[in-house]
Amino acid sequence: MENTNQIDALIIKVISGNASEEEVLQLNNWLAESGDNQKKYEDSLKTWNAAEAWLEPDNIRHDKLKIITTVNQDLIIQSRNSKRRSFVYLAAAILAFPIAIAISALFFTPLSVRNNQAVCEVSAPAGHISRCILPDGTEVWVNSGSKITYHSSGFAGKKREVQLDGEAYFEVAKKKKKPFYVRAGLADVKVMGTSFNVKAFSDSKTFETVLSEGSIELEFKGEYANQHLRIKPGERAVFNAGQEKLLVQNVDARIYSAWRNGQIIFTDATLNDLIKELERVYDVKFKLTDPGLGSYRFRGTFSYDNNLINALEKFKVTAHINYHIENKEVWLSKTD
Repeated sequence: MENTNQIDALIIKVISGNASEEEVLQLNNWLAESGDNQKKYEDSLKTWNAAEAWLEPDNIRHDKLKIITTVNQDLIIQSRNSKRRSFVYLAAAILAFPIAIAISALFFTPLSVRNNQAVCEVSAPAGHISRCILPDGTEVWVNSGSKITYHSSGFAGKKREVQLDGEAYFEVAKKKKKPFYVRAGLADVKVMGTSFNVKAFSDSKTFETVLSEGSIELEFKGEYANQHLRIKPGERAVFNAGQEKLLVQNVDARIYSAWRNGQIIFTDATLNDLIKELERVYDVKFKLTDPGLGSYRFRGTFSYDNNLINALEKFKVTAHINYHIENKEVWLSKTD
């Protein structure tokens, strides 16, 4: 091992339980070389274990995974610079580690925070989840590939508001005289103090919200501005602007916010639905050799802290769908 990055990567893989037998042996050989190496490993192990004194178990797991993904990104860069772009090497670099869930707590701030002329942004890159607390005490989880923006000075007026592009879960601080607005593409969500999930990507013609507690009112925009809708706990509202359809149904709200804990739960989803989520979480692109595969239906759970291979193996076992990987493209085909 010639550089510090390679040594750190190997130590983290061993400590996190992601190392192969060969890598464990390689680390042992390195430890035997000097007392300094042994001390470096022991210090890393102490730092890893010290988290237990400060964080809840779920946050420990999430933050450890953030470190793993940092190593993963380094491996991807190494693979791009290598002349040997074999499937095995690329698969190991891109897919071998679990996707990280980085939740801001005592150790980590939100993944991307920008403050420019009182405009703040909290975003979550692919494979990550961010959590933040707004100036009024409202708590927000931002899902992978999503972001919220807000004017910090805006919370001092008669209303509170944030702009959402993507998916987020809100636990809004109750302030009777200051309504809270989520501005999200096709519709605005107005609340006084409640918990709900909103999914509204700027490149999608669909707006979705699920209410966990309290009450929210939807105010549609543009040519649909005359439509207002009040949602009750346990209800899911889906508005499709392309089809001009509005659907309200009773659901288990916990399913639609399970992503906060690193899970994607599908009760009856098509393969097309699944791969959209997996592309966003794992930062890869899916290709179907037969478009008809997209209509296959699935039920089950995928965890962010499992690697992509686990999800692909589920496809293979449950629906007899084969896969192969070329760089960061995943090709799916029907088993012969």
